[in-house]
Amino acid sequence: MKVRRAKRITLILLFAGLPGLICFADEPAIQVAPMPAPPRESQPVPQTPGGNAPLSIDTLSNTQDYMRYEPYNTFPRELDLWNLEGKKQILSDVVVSPDRRYFAYSEVIFMPRDRQTLARLYLVPVPPLPPPKTPRLPSEEATEKEPDIPPSVYYDRFDPTKHLKDRKILTSLGYNRIIPYGFQTLTVVDWSANSKKLLYKQKTGILHLGLRTSDIWVYDMDKGVATIYPAVHRVIKHYWQQRNLPHIHELAWDIQPLGWEPDSDQSILLKAWAYDKEEKKFLGLWRYDVDAGRTRLVSLEDAPVPVAANGWLVTPVPVPTQK
Repeated sequence: MKVRRAKRITLILLFAGLPGLICFADEPAIQVAPMPAPPRESQPVPQTPGGNAPLSIDTLSNTQDYMRYEPYNTFPRELDLWNLEGKKQILSDVVVSPDRRYFAYSEVIFMPRDRQTLARLYLVPVPPLPPPKTPRLPSEEATEKEPDIPPSVYYDRFDPTKHLKDRKILTSLGYNRIIPYGFQTLTVVDWSANSKKLLYKQKTGILHLGLRTSDIWVYDMDKGVATIYPAVHRVIKHYWQQRNLPHIHELAWDIQPLGWEPDSDQSILLKAWAYDKEEKKFLGLWRYDVDAGRTRLVSLEDAPVPVAANGWLVTPVPVPTQK
């Protein structure tokens, strides 16, 4: 796996009259090229105009694909890992890009021998809609009119188990190293509005003991590179070390990326917490600029904040049988 470090210069700017408002140019981020894909995955997908997410479309007359599209990032999503040790494998929900050309999902696998949890995040191109059948003459039509193509064909377009040969691994955790009781997961947060970037989060900890740290990842579709941003931790730690939490390095971390800022394809909003054995301390609402590489403290108040909801959740629409 190819790893590149993007060099940046650290810069701290204190704004007069605005105590606690700080802007940082982060230290090096780590860029990871996705694992090589099979030849069929490397074929370019034709670009289509109008990449912004359309309005919610959930009727057969509009979609013609027997699927209902609902916004995904309406609240912070977490993986449902109930009975992971019994199931051994759990797949997340499929999250479709705003232009409906790709979907992403994560996979979590439990290894009983080492009590270790492995994780991968996949990107899959959505197959094109099948062409409709040639219209039949009225005399040739059946008494009970059926859809030209079975709905299952449309459902399978978004079924990850039907596209194992087409999926591309964006990030893989735990596969190259045995860590007894190591716990790592990857969760899709949301797509950018232009479908060019995919935001997801990584959680790392010890099985049955709890979270150790969280990180944010962004996959850039144009560059074909997934980037993790550990410098966000260092920025938050530096800020609080200079204030009333000098021993913050001894605490567990939880960085919760909320999603993309509305009307932006480069700014990520996230909240941060630190834990000890007795309490959970809110460490602020922060904004990270992916293109500029800057982290900025927005607020120290834990209050609701508007975020974009660009990606789609898809569910099959029942097709009524004509009688």
